[in-house]
Parts: sequence; structure tokens; C-alpha cells
Amino acid sequence: MVAAGVVMGRVVASYGVQGWLKVQPFTAAKDALLAYRQWSLVDRQGATRNVRLKEGKVYGGYVLAALEGVTAREDAAALQGMSITVPREALPALSPGEVYFVDLIGLMVMNREGETLGTVTAVQEYGAQPVLHVAPLPEEGAEGKKTAETLIPFVDAHIDAVELEAGCINVDWQRGD
Repeated sequence: MVAAGVVMGRVVASYGVQGWLKVQPFTAAKDALLAYRQWSLVDRQGATRNVRLKEGKVYGGYVLAALEGVTAREDAAALQGMSITVPREALPALSPGEVYFVDLIGLMVMNREGETLGTVTAVQEYGAQPVLHVAPLPEEGAEGKKTAETLIPFVDAHIDAVELEAGCINVDWQRGD
């Protein structure tokens, strides 16, 4: 089941004895998740629990968060693995030509020769630039064969166009590059 909001992070563990959460943020700036006071926690079956952020801080690559009503380590541990979503309407408006990385997930990637390289499964920040993770399409008769994903830097030199309405990203990239 798909969550109603935009996934912004995931609860990875409890932290301390007072019910704090250790959260892996999926935002470019680690503290961006703290700007949203209302979160929805979504479990693997799609069940949603609305919560309010009481307090939080960045610690290393994680966000430590205290939620209203979560006051014990056991309560926090029960939330491990849940996705954190916020309503799309709560996100800042984009300037022309900008996209949210979450909107790239699932788009087809095609090169200049019209060859389909696969679909975007993730966008990761690796310091210098974000990178598209592109999984190849399943090939007929290739059941059980594992094929490598393609990593494409999300920079102007390689990205010709992002066409959200068409569900496609056009790239200057060759299979096997």
C-alpha cells in the first residue's frame, strides 16, 4: 500500500531510554525533516499513525527525534522500520526546472539512441552529486538471472531532460558505461 504523503525518512532504532527515535532522513539536508512538526508513520502493511514531533536534533548522519506520546524505549522500539511521511502540500514550492528526487522513482530512463536503460529505483547523494540508481527491465527468458543496476550522475552533463508527465528521463549515457 502506498502512503498518502511523501516518504522523508525511516525509523531505524530507538535511542536512549526516554523514547527517542533514531531516524535515517531521506532529505538532502539532514535537518530538513525537523522543519515538519506533523509526521505520519507508515508500517509495511500501510497502516498509518499520525504523530507530532516534540523535539529533534541532527546527530551524525541521523536525526534523533522525540514524539509526543512516545516516552519509553519500548514504545520507540515498536516504531522501528516505519516510514516517515509528510503531506506533499507541506513541501516547499519548486522553481521551474526543479524536481523532488522522490518524483524520479519509477521513471523510465532512455538514452539518446532511444534505448531504454531501465527504471529509477533510488536517488542517492554521494557528496559530489546525486546519483540515479537505474534497474534494468526484466528481459524475456532471463528468469533468475541477476543483472547489474546502472548508476548515472544526476548532473546536466548526463541528464538531457526530466519529463515527469511522460514518466521518462532522457540521458546521455550508454548501457554499460
